[in-house]
Amino acid sequence: MAQHEKVEARIQSIDERVARLRAAKGRLLARANRTERKRDTRRKILIGCAVLATVDHEGMPQISSRSQLLKWLDGQLTREHDRAVFDLPTSAPADGRLPIGPISNSPRSDAAVKDAAQTQHREAARTRP
Repeated sequence: MAQHEKVEARIQSIDERVARLRAAKGRLLARANRTERKRDTRRKILIGCAVLATVDHEGMPQISSRSQLLKWLDGQLTREHDRAVFDLPTSAPADGRLPIGPISNSPRSDAAVKDAAQTQHREAARTRP
């Protein structure tokens, strides 16, 4: 009977490990999905900013494929982290274009704005029931 109990205990420990691994897999998949959604949203925002800036300054060229869009964005985006979202080379264009990003009339730096947003997020999290 002792042998049977050992086998049952071993089966139970393996079942628990499988459950933990499945839960960990679920968390990793959720994180990957969340990251990809954020990246997709960032791409859409950057395309919109580039289109608006181009329409205001020089007119929008006709683009009919993803490769044409990426080629056009290669000449529009200058900040490394913006270019990375589209897997473009990190070297900025040589034509001296300014980085396309959010326009702000605030005298605060990007770091100060980000810090304020994080503080608001933490305060909101503390007040949730």
